[in-house]
Amino acid sequence: MNTDNLTPEKSFEIITDVINEARNRFEENGFIYVFWGILVPVASMGQFFLLRSGHEHISYYPYFLMPIGAIYTGYYFSRRKKRNMNVIGRINSAAWITLASNMIILGFIFGGILRENLDPVILILMAAGIIISGVSLKSRLLVYSGMFINLSAFVCFKLPWEYHSVLMAVVALVAIFIPGVILMIKHNRNKNVQ
Repeated sequence: MNTDNLTPEKSFEIITDVINEARNRFEENGFIYVFWGILVPVASMGQFFLLRSGHEHISYYPYFLMPIGAIYTGYYFSRRKKRNMNVIGRINSAAWITLASNMIILGFIFGGILRENLDPVILILMAAGIIISGVSLKSRLLVYSGMFINLSAFVCFKLPWEYHSVLMAVVALVAIFIPGVILMIKHNRNKNVQ
């Protein structure tokens, strides 16, 4: 591209196009938010029920769904890469890979050290990813969802440990599943208008 004749208006138009393209791709992939908005509550409530039924020694087993979900997410996005990803898409991808890897490592390797602080830390990392996605894609819905998750993390520090998994399930449904559904509906509506 010849940048010698690039006017400020043309530069702004290019930037807007890049953001809109990234937003459209994200909305197409709102499915992943729905996927995780279901997977996290299933694992969290699985842990809660195991704790309540006296199986504390295996109460973490439902969280083995998380690495499986991460593998599926990687596979899902690798199949969908028909076009080259733009800068915003690469930023979101790198942020989520980093955050998800850290959440899994914290949960499975450092969970015994963090103990009752594990879930609040996981929620803080989750909030960071949602907010990064929301800001880069100019989605207030995601920014507000991330802020809700972040506030929930601080509430989680004050809750008795036995109820952390219930809070995690509720937060995932409200701040991940519901926004994912809204984004998918919005994308389908926009697709039908075009």
